[in-house]
Amino acid sequence: MMKNLAAWDVREEDFPSRGSMYDKLKFVLRYAVLAPSGPNTQPWKFSIKDSSISVIFDRSRTLPAVDPTHRTAYMSLGCAVANMLIAAEHFNLGYSVECFPDGIDADRIAVIGFSEGIAERRFPDLFRQITERHTNRSRFEEREIEPEKLQRMKELVENDGFRLDIMTDPDGKNRMAEILARAHKIQLGNKEFRRELASWIRPNTSDAYDGLPGYAFGYSDFESYLGKFIFGAFDTSWSRARKESALMRESPAAAVLSSDSEDKLTWVRLGVTFEKLFLLATEMDVRFDLFSQPVAIDELRGEMAEFLGVRYPQLLIRMGYAPPTRHTPRRPVELVLVE
Repeated sequence: MMKNLAAWDVREEDFPSRGSMYDKLKFVLRYAVLAPSGPNTQPWKFSIKDSSISVIFDRSRTLPAVDPTHRTAYMSLGCAVANMLIAAEHFNLGYSVECFPDGIDADRIAVIGFSEGIAERRFPDLFRQITERHTNRSRFEEREIEPEKLQRMKELVENDGFRLDIMTDPDGKNRMAEILARAHKIQLGNKEFRRELASWIRPNTSDAYDGLPGYAFGYSDFESYLGKFIFGAFDTSWSRARKESALMRESPAAAVLSSDSEDKLTWVRLGVTFEKLFLLATEMDVRFDLFSQPVAIDELRGEMAEFLGVRYPQLLIRMGYAPPTRHTPRRPVELVLVE
Protein backbone atom coordinates (compact mmCIF):
# COMPACT_ATOMS: atom_id res chain seq x y z
CA MET A 1 0.00 0.00 0.00
CA MET A 2 1.27 3.48 -0.89
CA LYS A 3 1.98 5.60 2.18
CA ASN A 4 -0.57 8.22 1.17
CA LEU A 5 -3.30 5.56 1.39
CA ALA A 6 -2.15 4.19 4.75
CA ALA A 7 -4.75 6.25 6.66
CA TRP A 8 -7.45 3.90 5.34
CA ASP A 9 -5.77 0.95 7.05
CA VAL A 10 -7.11 1.83 10.51
CA ARG A 11 -8.23 -1.15 12.61
CA GLU A 12 -10.78 -0.88 15.40
CA GLU A 13 -8.95 -3.51 17.48
CA ASP A 14 -6.08 -1.01 17.84
CA PHE A 15 -8.27 1.39 19.83
CA PRO A 16 -6.35 2.22 23.07
CA SER A 17 -9.10 1.14 25.47
CA ARG A 18 -6.67 1.31 28.40
CA GLY A 19 -4.96 4.46 27.20
CA SER A 20 -5.41 8.09 28.17
CA MET A 21 -8.28 10.21 26.90
CA TYR A 22 -5.78 11.99 24.63
CA ASP A 23 -4.79 8.67 23.05
CA LYS A 24 -8.44 7.72 22.56
CA LEU A 25 -9.35 11.04 20.94
CA LYS A 26 -6.33 10.90 18.65
CA PHE A 27 -7.46 7.44 17.54
CA VAL A 28 -11.00 8.68 16.89
CA LEU A 29 -9.50 11.34 14.60
CA ARG A 30 -8.14 8.54 12.40
CA TYR A 31 -11.75 8.07 11.27
CA ALA A 32 -12.49 11.80 10.97
CA VAL A 33 -9.74 12.27 8.36
CA LEU A 34 -11.39 9.68 6.08
CA ALA A 35 -14.29 12.06 5.37
CA PRO A 36 -14.98 13.16 1.78
CA SER A 37 -14.12 16.63 0.51
CA GLY A 38 -14.16 18.16 -2.94
CA PRO A 39 -11.77 17.85 -4.71
CA ASN A 40 -10.12 16.00 -1.83
CA THR A 41 -8.74 19.23 -0.37
CA GLN A 42 -9.32 17.99 3.21
CA PRO A 43 -9.91 21.52 4.61
CA TRP A 44 -9.55 20.57 8.27
CA LYS A 45 -7.23 20.76 11.22
CA PHE A 46 -7.86 19.44 14.73
CA SER A 47 -6.67 20.29 18.20
CA ILE A 48 -6.95 18.10 21.32
CA LYS A 49 -7.07 19.80 24.69
CA ASP A 50 -7.89 17.87 27.86
CA SER A 51 -10.99 15.86 26.87
CA SER A 52 -12.12 17.94 23.89
CA ILE A 53 -11.42 18.22 20.17
CA SER A 54 -11.59 21.49 18.25
CA VAL A 55 -12.47 21.22 14.55
CA ILE A 56 -10.73 24.01 12.63
CA PHE A 57 -11.29 25.30 9.09
CA ASP A 58 -7.94 25.23 7.26
CA ARG A 59 -8.39 28.25 4.98
CA SER A 60 -5.15 27.53 3.15
CA ARG A 61 -7.12 24.78 1.39
CA THR A 62 -9.94 26.89 0.01
CA LEU A 63 -10.91 27.14 -3.66
CA PRO A 64 -11.65 30.80 -4.51
CA ALA A 65 -12.70 30.08 -8.11
CA VAL A 66 -14.37 26.68 -7.59
CA ASP A 67 -16.01 27.26 -4.18
CA PRO A 68 -16.04 31.03 -3.55
CA THR A 69 -18.54 30.90 -0.65
CA HIS A 70 -16.74 27.91 0.97
CA ARG A 71 -20.06 26.06 1.00
CA THR A 72 -18.57 22.68 0.06
CA ALA A 73 -15.67 23.23 2.47
CA TYR A 74 -18.06 23.70 5.39
CA MET A 75 -19.99 20.61 4.28
CA SER A 76 -16.71 18.66 4.21
CA LEU A 77 -15.99 19.77 7.78
CA GLY A 78 -19.44 18.49 8.74
CA CYS A 79 -18.60 15.13 7.17
CA ALA A 80 -15.46 14.93 9.31
CA VAL A 81 -17.52 15.72 12.43
CA ALA A 82 -19.96 12.93 11.52
CA ASN A 83 -17.17 10.36 11.18
CA MET A 84 -15.72 11.49 14.49
CA LEU A 85 -18.99 11.16 16.38
CA ILE A 86 -19.91 7.82 14.80
CA ALA A 87 -16.49 6.49 15.83
CA ALA A 88 -16.87 7.95 19.33
CA GLU A 89 -20.19 6.16 19.79
CA HIS A 90 -18.66 2.91 18.55
CA PHE A 91 -15.92 3.16 21.17
CA ASN A 92 -18.44 4.06 23.89
CA LEU A 93 -17.46 7.71 24.29
CA GLY A 94 -20.07 10.29 25.22
CA TYR A 95 -19.91 13.78 23.73
CA SER A 96 -21.42 17.25 23.58
CA VAL A 97 -21.07 19.54 20.56
CA GLU A 98 -20.81 23.33 20.47
CA CYS A 99 -20.79 24.82 16.98
CA PHE A 100 -18.91 28.03 16.17
CA PRO A 101 -17.91 28.71 19.80
CA ASP A 102 -15.89 31.79 18.75
CA GLY A 103 -18.52 33.24 16.40
CA ILE A 104 -19.88 32.33 12.99
CA ASP A 105 -16.90 33.78 11.08
CA ALA A 106 -14.17 32.17 13.21
CA ASP A 107 -12.03 29.29 11.96
CA ARG A 108 -13.02 26.97 14.80
CA ILE A 109 -16.29 25.49 13.56
CA ALA A 110 -16.93 23.17 16.51
CA VAL A 111 -15.58 22.09 19.88
CA ILE A 112 -16.60 18.62 21.02
CA GLY A 113 -16.25 17.56 24.64
CA PHE A 114 -15.88 13.83 25.31
CA SER A 115 -16.45 11.58 28.31
CA GLU A 116 -16.17 7.91 29.15
CA GLY A 117 -19.43 6.03 28.61
CA ILE A 118 -22.21 7.04 26.27
CA ALA A 119 -25.65 7.99 27.55
CA GLU A 120 -27.44 8.35 24.20
CA ARG A 121 -26.70 7.09 20.68
CA ARG A 122 -27.60 9.70 18.06
CA PHE A 123 -26.31 7.97 14.93
CA PRO A 124 -27.22 4.72 13.19
CA ASP A 125 -24.54 2.05 13.49
CA LEU A 126 -22.51 2.90 10.38
CA PHE A 127 -19.04 2.70 11.88
CA ARG A 128 -17.68 -0.07 9.66
CA GLN A 129 -18.75 1.77 6.52
CA ILE A 130 -16.35 4.66 7.25
CA THR A 131 -13.38 2.73 5.85
CA GLU A 132 -15.42 1.33 2.94
CA ARG A 133 -17.02 4.56 1.69
CA HIS A 134 -15.71 6.04 -1.55
CA THR A 135 -16.86 8.22 -4.43
CA ASN A 136 -17.38 6.19 -7.59
CA ARG A 137 -17.15 7.99 -10.96
CA SER A 138 -17.54 4.88 -13.10
CA ARG A 139 -20.53 3.84 -15.22
CA PHE A 140 -23.16 2.18 -13.05
CA GLU A 141 -24.93 -1.09 -13.72
CA GLU A 142 -28.34 -0.94 -15.38
CA ARG A 143 -30.22 -2.68 -12.56
CA GLU A 144 -32.54 -0.51 -10.52
CA ILE A 145 -32.03 0.38 -6.88
CA GLU A 146 -34.64 -1.34 -4.73
CA PRO A 147 -37.45 1.02 -3.60
CA GLU A 148 -36.93 0.10 0.05
CA LYS A 149 -33.30 1.27 -0.16
CA LEU A 150 -34.32 4.58 -1.70
CA GLN A 151 -36.91 5.01 1.05
CA ARG A 152 -34.33 4.36 3.77
CA MET A 153 -32.13 7.09 2.32
CA LYS A 154 -35.00 9.58 2.16
CA GLU A 155 -36.07 8.84 5.73
CA LEU A 156 -32.53 9.27 7.03
CA VAL A 157 -32.25 12.75 5.54
CA GLU A 158 -35.68 14.28 5.86
CA ASN A 159 -35.61 16.02 9.22
CA ASP A 160 -34.36 19.28 10.69
CA GLY A 161 -34.97 21.23 7.47
CA PHE A 162 -33.22 18.87 5.04
CA ARG A 163 -34.70 16.95 2.12
CA LEU A 164 -33.60 14.31 -0.39
CA ASP A 165 -35.38 14.14 -3.75
CA ILE A 166 -34.62 10.94 -5.69
CA MET A 167 -35.43 10.74 -9.40
CA THR A 168 -35.63 7.37 -11.14
CA ASP A 169 -37.81 8.54 -14.03
CA PRO A 170 -36.27 9.57 -17.37
CA ASP A 171 -37.72 13.09 -17.19
CA GLY A 172 -36.12 13.84 -13.83
CA LYS A 173 -32.75 12.33 -14.73
CA ASN A 174 -32.72 14.07 -18.11
CA ARG A 175 -33.42 17.42 -16.46
CA MET A 176 -30.56 16.97 -13.97
CA ALA A 177 -28.27 15.78 -16.79
CA GLU A 178 -29.08 18.87 -18.85
CA ILE A 179 -28.43 21.20 -15.90
CA LEU A 180 -25.16 19.40 -15.13
CA ALA A 181 -24.01 19.71 -18.74
CA ARG A 182 -24.67 23.45 -18.74
CA ALA A 183 -22.77 23.82 -15.47
CA HIS A 184 -19.74 22.04 -16.95
CA LYS A 185 -19.79 24.25 -20.04
CA ILE A 186 -19.95 27.42 -17.94
CA GLN A 187 -17.36 26.45 -15.34
CA LEU A 188 -14.86 24.46 -17.39
CA GLY A 189 -14.99 27.17 -20.02
CA ASN A 190 -13.47 29.48 -17.38
CA LYS A 191 -9.66 29.34 -17.50
CA GLU A 192 -9.21 30.31 -13.84
CA PHE A 193 -11.67 27.66 -12.71
CA ARG A 194 -9.87 24.98 -14.76
CA ARG A 195 -6.43 25.94 -13.46
CA GLU A 196 -7.55 25.90 -9.85
CA LEU A 197 -9.20 22.50 -10.21
CA ALA A 198 -6.24 21.15 -12.18
CA SER A 199 -3.91 22.06 -9.29
CA TRP A 200 -5.56 19.25 -7.29
CA ILE A 201 -5.19 16.54 -9.97
CA ARG A 202 -2.28 14.13 -9.32
CA PRO A 203 -0.49 11.41 -11.30
CA ASN A 204 -1.46 7.91 -10.22
CA THR A 205 1.99 7.35 -8.73
CA SER A 206 2.07 10.62 -6.78
CA ASP A 207 2.86 10.36 -3.07
CA ALA A 208 0.75 13.45 -2.26
CA TYR A 209 -1.62 13.04 0.68
CA ASP A 210 -4.41 15.07 -0.95
CA GLY A 211 -5.95 15.81 -4.34
CA LEU A 212 -7.40 13.42 -6.92
CA PRO A 213 -5.16 10.82 -8.58
CA GLY A 214 -5.89 10.17 -12.24
CA TYR A 215 -7.32 6.74 -11.42
CA ALA A 216 -10.27 8.51 -9.76
CA PHE A 217 -11.29 9.55 -13.30
CA GLY A 218 -10.39 6.22 -14.91
CA TYR A 219 -7.01 7.43 -16.25
CA SER A 220 -4.20 4.95 -16.87
CA ASP A 221 -0.81 5.69 -15.28
CA PHE A 222 0.41 7.26 -18.52
CA GLU A 223 -2.75 9.33 -18.99
CA SER A 224 -2.59 10.52 -15.39
CA TYR A 225 0.74 12.27 -16.03
CA LEU A 226 -0.88 14.34 -18.77
CA GLY A 227 -4.24 14.83 -17.06
CA LYS A 228 -3.29 17.85 -14.99
CA PHE A 229 -1.74 19.69 -17.94
CA ILE A 230 -4.57 18.90 -20.36
CA PHE A 231 -7.27 19.75 -17.85
CA GLY A 232 -5.72 23.09 -16.94
CA ALA A 233 -4.56 24.19 -20.38
CA PHE A 234 -7.42 23.18 -22.67
CA ASP A 235 -11.14 23.85 -22.68
CA THR A 236 -12.62 20.36 -22.27
CA SER A 237 -16.03 21.67 -21.22
CA TRP A 238 -17.99 20.20 -24.14
CA SER A 239 -16.48 16.70 -23.91
CA ARG A 240 -16.82 16.63 -20.11
CA ALA A 241 -20.40 17.87 -20.29
CA ARG A 242 -21.29 15.22 -22.87
CA LYS A 243 -19.71 12.41 -20.85
CA GLU A 244 -21.09 13.39 -17.44
CA SER A 245 -24.60 14.09 -18.70
CA ALA A 246 -24.68 10.71 -20.47
CA LEU A 247 -23.66 8.95 -17.25
CA MET A 248 -26.39 10.82 -15.36
CA ARG A 249 -29.07 9.76 -17.85
CA GLU A 250 -27.92 6.12 -17.80
CA SER A 251 -27.75 5.83 -14.02
CA PRO A 252 -30.55 4.14 -12.06
CA ALA A 253 -31.18 7.27 -10.02
CA ALA A 254 -30.26 10.92 -9.52
CA ALA A 255 -30.82 12.76 -6.26
CA VAL A 256 -30.66 16.29 -4.92
CA LEU A 257 -29.92 17.08 -1.29
CA SER A 258 -31.45 20.41 -0.24
CA SER A 259 -32.08 22.58 2.81
CA ASP A 260 -34.62 25.10 4.04
CA SER A 261 -31.93 27.60 5.10
CA GLU A 262 -28.60 28.86 3.78
CA ASP A 263 -25.76 29.76 6.16
CA LYS A 264 -22.50 28.36 7.49
CA LEU A 265 -24.11 26.43 10.34
CA THR A 266 -26.58 24.86 7.90
CA TRP A 267 -23.71 23.79 5.63
CA VAL A 268 -21.89 22.10 8.53
CA ARG A 269 -25.08 20.36 9.69
CA LEU A 270 -25.81 19.34 6.12
CA GLY A 271 -22.34 17.79 5.91
CA VAL A 272 -23.10 15.69 8.99
CA THR A 273 -26.38 14.54 7.43
CA PHE A 274 -24.79 13.88 4.04
CA GLU A 275 -22.05 11.71 5.52
CA LYS A 276 -24.69 9.63 7.31
CA LEU A 277 -26.44 9.25 3.95
CA PHE A 278 -23.21 8.33 2.17
CA LEU A 279 -22.38 5.70 4.80
CA LEU A 280 -25.89 4.25 4.67
CA ALA A 281 -25.62 3.96 0.87
CA THR A 282 -22.26 2.21 1.32
CA GLU A 283 -23.87 -0.26 3.71
CA MET A 284 -26.44 -1.05 0.99
CA ASP A 285 -23.73 -1.32 -1.74
CA VAL A 286 -25.09 1.76 -3.52
CA ARG A 287 -22.37 3.98 -5.03
CA PHE A 288 -22.40 7.79 -5.20
CA ASP A 289 -20.91 10.21 -7.69
CA LEU A 290 -21.14 13.82 -6.48
CA PHE A 291 -21.61 17.18 -8.21
CA SER A 292 -21.61 20.63 -6.61
CA GLN A 293 -21.20 22.45 -9.93
CA PRO A 294 -24.86 23.34 -10.69
CA VAL A 295 -25.40 24.64 -7.16
CA ALA A 296 -22.54 27.12 -7.58
CA ILE A 297 -24.32 28.87 -10.48
CA ASP A 298 -27.30 30.93 -9.34
CA GLU A 299 -29.33 30.52 -12.51
CA LEU A 300 -28.98 26.73 -12.57
CA ARG A 301 -29.54 26.43 -8.85
CA GLY A 302 -32.75 28.40 -9.27
CA GLU A 303 -33.90 26.02 -12.01
CA MET A 304 -33.21 23.03 -9.77
CA ALA A 305 -35.12 24.63 -6.90
CA GLU A 306 -38.12 25.39 -9.10
CA PHE A 307 -38.17 21.93 -10.67
CA LEU A 308 -38.05 20.16 -7.28
CA GLY A 309 -40.07 22.66 -5.25
CA VAL A 310 -37.28 23.22 -2.70
CA ARG A 311 -35.56 26.33 -1.35
CA TYR A 312 -31.81 25.64 -1.49
CA PRO A 313 -30.42 22.73 -3.54
CA GLN A 314 -27.03 21.87 -2.08
CA LEU A 315 -25.69 18.77 -3.85
CA LEU A 316 -26.46 16.69 -6.93
CA ILE A 317 -25.86 12.94 -6.62
CA ARG A 318 -25.67 10.20 -9.24
CA MET A 319 -26.28 6.77 -7.70
CA GLY A 320 -26.29 3.12 -8.69
CA TYR A 321 -24.48 -0.19 -8.41
CA ALA A 322 -20.84 -0.73 -9.40
CA PRO A 323 -17.83 -2.67 -8.14
CA PRO A 324 -15.82 -0.76 -5.52
CA THR A 325 -13.00 1.47 -6.72
CA ARG A 326 -9.73 2.59 -5.10
CA HIS A 327 -9.68 5.08 -2.27
CA THR A 328 -8.11 8.49 -2.73
CA PRO A 329 -5.22 9.67 -0.50
CA ARG A 330 -5.70 11.06 2.98
CA ARG A 331 -3.46 13.05 5.30
CA PRO A 332 -2.74 11.09 8.49
CA VAL A 333 -3.76 12.53 11.84
CA GLU A 334 -0.18 13.62 12.54
CA LEU A 335 -0.34 16.09 9.63
CA VAL A 336 -3.61 17.72 10.68
CA LEU A 337 -3.21 17.80 14.47
CA VAL A 338 -2.16 21.23 15.76
CA GLU A 339 -1.48 22.64 19.19
